[in-house]
Amino acid sequence: MWHEARRSEKKVHDLMDAARKRAQRRAVYLAKRRGDPQQSIQVVGSRCRMYRDDGLYQATQDQQGLIPWNGKQDILIDRFDGRALLDFIRDSSSRRFRAPEKTDEEEELEEFVNFERYRDLVKHRRRGCRYFFILDR
Repeated sequence: MWHEARRSEKKVHDLMDAARKRAQRRAVYLAKRRGDPQQSIQVVGSRCRMYRDDGLYQATQDQQGLIPWNGKQDILIDRFDGRALLDFIRDSSSRRFRAPEKTDEEEELEEFVNFERYRDLVKHRRRGCRYFFILDR
């Protein structure tokens, strides 16, 4: 009996030691990784060939690939621009939602509808029924 308790205690201590050592190794690794950010900057490049195409350059400079956006001739976007899929952009001032003022009649009607909505639940609660039994019907 005592040997089994000692064996399980030793297993627990071994697990705790392993977790502590793992945490220490993780802390050292993260400390190395977090070092000076200037030291981790890398510049990667690849070789490419440049072909001079005067026609393409001239078309770009003359804005031949641009189309009017939303029918406005003064706003030009690239024909592959994602904004061409938008119908309109809302003004920032119109984003605020204001609930319209309710008349007395509308408030009275809303109060009546809420009363009717919860009347059965209140009635069944007075009887001591559970909600989930009532909702299954």
